[in-house]
Amino acid sequence: MSSEPTTETEGADEFRCTSCGAGLTYKPGTLKMKCPYCGSENEIPKDFQRIEEQKIEDLPVMPALSTTGFGVQQRSFKCERCGAIQSIDPKLIAVKCAFCGSDAILETPSNSKMVRPTALVPFAINAEVSKQKYLDWLKKLWFRPGDLKRTASQAGVSGVYAPFFTFDAQAESDWSGWRGTYYYTTETYTVTVDGRPQTRTRQVQHTRWSYRSGHHSQFYNDILVNASRGLPEKYLKKIYPFHLNGLIGYSTEFLAGFSAEEYTKNPVSLWLTARQVMASSERNACSRELNGDTQRGLHVNTQLNDPKWKHILLPVFVSSYLYRGKRYNFLVNGQTGEVQGEAPLSWAKIGGLIAAVAGIIGGVVLLGRYLGWF
Repeated sequence: MSSEPTTETEGADEFRCTSCGAGLTYKPGTLKMKCPYCGSENEIPKDFQRIEEQKIEDLPVMPALSTTGFGVQQRSFKCERCGAIQSIDPKLIAVKCAFCGSDAILETPSNSKMVRPTALVPFAINAEVSKQKYLDWLKKLWFRPGDLKRTASQAGVSGVYAPFFTFDAQAESDWSGWRGTYYYTTETYTVTVDGRPQTRTRQVQHTRWSYRSGHHSQFYNDILVNASRGLPEKYLKKIYPFHLNGLIGYSTEFLAGFSAEEYTKNPVSLWLTARQVMASSERNACSRELNGDTQRGLHVNTQLNDPKWKHILLPVFVSSYLYRGKRYNFLVNGQTGEVQGEAPLSWAKIGGLIAAVAGIIGGVVLLGRYLGWF
């Protein structure tokens, strides 16, 4: 899927070219919308939505309908394989899941109570660049089929705004525990050598324990938690980081030409995940303050004060392709260009390497026998 398509896509009804009246699409890496027909560019108004965090007690409570949905007319499709719900322009016909490539997608009612995003990171690269980055990534892999690049180059690439939640909190932790410091003493012992006793010495390690306690404070800002079921977590985390200093207030213009995924994970469960991340970080920080060569009985009591959240969208290019009957997926960070994904192995090449190594070893053995090494 091109980021500068030749057909009208998301937002076409809402955003019209001032020159020819055709539907505009967002131009990655800019604050402009581009007409795919006449090439005219229109500036995106800079009165973006203000980025605001919400109190955690409001997390399970859906706000008024004026702040739900994406704020632009779309159709939603749910994938029966991966569970992703993607929203696309109502004029387009979705025939495949953008996330896993499955044909088993069914039109489904949009979630009218979905919390509208507060902010997003716009796409910085287009689909052609993202595909080339994947092909370059494939070149660096070993033992891949010779025709893989040709097959992968035929895959379509879709730009998707993926849903995330971020969480903030001020952590206050009281800690206590026992710090162990190693010290050594010299021990004398006797051994028998050639039937005669000999005296020798060795260093023996001991631990001196001391009780310590203290307090640790830290503000956690924008702990990022994935709210998508469609994106494979094991690859998504590998295309991190997203630079959240690039967040701008949510505006529907940036969705023009791209699809967006509705979050399908419970926001309350996402907060529990963020809490675990903060608590684990606090425990590690308190352990560092306790210090010592070893520790025991570390107890940490953490309070998370004034926790807040926001719903954001982050740019990801997704694609999948079939190679000899098996499907492979890859992701590209739409902000940084970082690539992760799957690629088939060439067992013929691996077998050839094994045979070559075995041949070399066999040749060395024969040469060694001939020269009398063995």
